[in-house]
Amino acid sequence: MFTVPTLRELIDLLVADFANRLPTKNVSKRSDNWKRLANFALGITTLHRHQQVVARDMMPDTAGADMLPRHGALYGVTRKPATSASRSAALRITGTAGSAYTIGDQLTTVDGLVFQVNATSTLSPGSGTSDVDVLAVSTGAATRKSAGTIMTFVSPPSGIDATAVLQLDMNVDGADIEDIGAYRVRILDRIAQPGMGGNANDYRQWAKEVTGIDEAFVWPLRGGLGSVHLAALRTGTGASRLLGPTEIDDLKAYIDARRPVGYADFAVLTVDLESPDVGPTVELAVEPEEDAAYQFDWDDEVVPTVLSYTSATRILRLNAARPADMVVGTRIVYVRPGASSGRQIKIEALSSTDSIVLEATEAVAGGDLDPDVNLAWPSAGNLVYAGGPLVDTVRAAVVAHMDKFGPGRADTASPTEDFSAAGSSYWEGTLRPAKLQNLSQKQKGVLDTEVVVPTANVSPTNEAPTTTVGLLYPKQVIVRKKW
Repeated sequence: MFTVPTLRELIDLLVADFANRLPTKNVSKRSDNWKRLANFALGITTLHRHQQVVARDMMPDTAGADMLPRHGALYGVTRKPATSASRSAALRITGTAGSAYTIGDQLTTVDGLVFQVNATSTLSPGSGTSDVDVLAVSTGAATRKSAGTIMTFVSPPSGIDATAVLQLDMNVDGADIEDIGAYRVRILDRIAQPGMGGNANDYRQWAKEVTGIDEAFVWPLRGGLGSVHLAALRTGTGASRLLGPTEIDDLKAYIDARRPVGYADFAVLTVDLESPDVGPTVELAVEPEEDAAYQFDWDDEVVPTVLSYTSATRILRLNAARPADMVVGTRIVYVRPGASSGRQIKIEALSSTDSIVLEATEAVAGGDLDPDVNLAWPSAGNLVYAGGPLVDTVRAAVVAHMDKFGPGRADTASPTEDFSAAGSSYWEGTLRPAKLQNLSQKQKGVLDTEVVVPTANVSPTNEAPTTTVGLLYPKQVIVRKKW
């Protein structure tokens, strides 16, 4: 193997060789000969660098972003482009009854993205409203807007109000350009497992060719002889990973155009989120190392509970006097069974001897908190644990782990029947306490961990031959101190 010398090493080599061949010549540093040799070494080093790039680009596992599409094209693997989100009858337009709107009328959101009305009609004569199709002109995952998003017309049509509000989530399409790493994996997958005329891996690869699909899961014979069942997921967390009905239909049509016609039954399954309705999905009790940087914010050996919470003032009243070290800037984690995410919230102010003011969080429709923080306001009886640096670290590791889960592999009614065993790849869909323990112990600052919930493996539902399968997701992940 040829080791490319550094510029300094190459200069020293050329100077030494020159001095050996012409010992009477001056090659001291900054001499004319030294400068000429250094300049020559720079040119050689540049050529070495170019050769290194060419060598990397020759192979698909190391090729740069500019050359990787060439390798993909040779194997018929195209990089998936960014797409625009859309939704039928999702945007509510208001104004004077009978006023007309036209397909192509553009709107913007506060983040500068552009959308358009995707139908031509008039506002209802009775109500002066209309729920219209909406399509993003901009592309990427940022165009997948949530219900409640306000859009503003660039040029409001006559008689139409300047703003319109989404009534439904824009969750059809809307994907970023495929990450170069994911694209490389698909190319290498095709090289390692070329098309076989319709085996399980072919179905997986066909599904992953569709823009927005991150991973696909295949169950041969799940519906009986001659059947192939498949499910697919996006990147993201929770509901954002699921495909909508239109996307499922489009995926099936794409694969139908490529699969062998002889299969009696091919189905794209619907994936349903599954998580316990009561109690936390995951609860970990963590003992930190002695370093002060890993300690919890306050002493919760005697765990307080919520007496009341007033959303208008953000005042949370405890069932007893608050601990002395529960001060402004420290954090809490409240546990509302099945309804809080486990994210920690900072204390903004102290209200009285038994009350605190929670830091402001953006409220969303229905009176719930921002889903990125917690799923619902605290309520009477909720446990209140101390926050701390390990809460975010350990929780993020658990959430990332669960966000890679696939749907149920084995038949729930007959656990020994694992239809995925003959499929294109193994995937993990089961929540395992042993894995949670291992994940937590790997986090810097964690000395010991007790997995409180779950106490046994939890697997999602998969009842063949129904056309739905379950998917576990991180609905509630609580990380607290182990006493």
